[in-house]
Amino acid sequence: MEEPQKIAVILAAHGEAESAGFRENYRVSRRTLAHASTVMAVPPLLQTGISLLSTLKKKVRPAANGSPHNRITRQQAELLQRYLDASSINSGVSFDVHAAFSASDPAVEDVIDATLHYDARILVSMSPVDNELTCGQLCRYLAGKLTADDLSRVKVISRFWCDPLLYGLCTGHIVAASASYGLQRSEANILLLLFHGTLVSDSKGEPPRFRTGHHETAHFAQQLTSAMEKDATHPWGRVMSAYLNHDVGGEWTKPSFEEVAGQLRRSGAANVALFAAGYFADGNETLHRAEELLRVTASSSSVRTIPCLNASPLFTRYLGERIAGAVSQLLCRPFPQA
Repeated sequence: MEEPQKIAVILAAHGEAESAGFRENYRVSRRTLAHASTVMAVPPLLQTGISLLSTLKKKVRPAANGSPHNRITRQQAELLQRYLDASSINSGVSFDVHAAFSASDPAVEDVIDATLHYDARILVSMSPVDNELTCGQLCRYLAGKLTADDLSRVKVISRFWCDPLLYGLCTGHIVAASASYGLQRSEANILLLLFHGTLVSDSKGEPPRFRTGHHETAHFAQQLTSAMEKDATHPWGRVMSAYLNHDVGGEWTKPSFEEVAGQLRRSGAANVALFAAGYFADGNETLHRAEELLRVTASSSSVRTIPCLNASPLFTRYLGERIAGAVSQLLCRPFPQA
């Protein structure tokens, strides 16, 4: 009997510090800025200064107890391993699923190098929106590292932002979470969709010279908003979008989270639910947003957080189906699904 073909599946996530430790937080910040400097001018000395300041801010923040982002990504990998194991019985294929990170360990580049001996590799960009620092970073490394033969045995899964199946998955996730709230549909009930902000123009007013994901984010926001507005089974009378911006380097996407928070305070919204659609796993940028909104609205609203897709079974199945399609392309034959 022939040995099954071995396929490495690499979930390539951003990565965040899992503790409040100074060294770990500094290293994550430094790696993040080092990657950013490949597409924008961030001198090494400035990278060091920003990293030190960012790390010190986290040390004095009361809730600075680490991020669950990496842990959730490892859980996603574990559930996906089980799903693919069940799918691949008698298929002549076996899978090893790895969680890897851009800014923390194990580094995506190290895992790519360590899986060179596999028959094929599938890299999953664990961000709903593609830009130069997510999917672009993966593709640059692959192009610079692998031979033409190696590249023929690699698939990168991305472009989630334009997949109607993801819109349906997010909508169902939101509706299921909202069912326990006991609310009747009302214009005073607001669903706030959160997306990672993007740079719109640099400090000189010029368009950025790299792919920021601005168009992709706007498309995703519009499509998901439309899907939610067409669904009559949830209590949210209005669906709004807000962007989580970094506010450095120029003009960022609008409206920002802070701007929308001010609007909600003035409008007297009764119930607000936050869903970070622009992220596959909760972390530093999504946690504590409900508390921030409550501070702005002076507790005049009820504010809830709907978790990201995280390691939910439906998200596992969705990723598994995307991977099955990639395997079929790599092997030039249909691959069964669980």
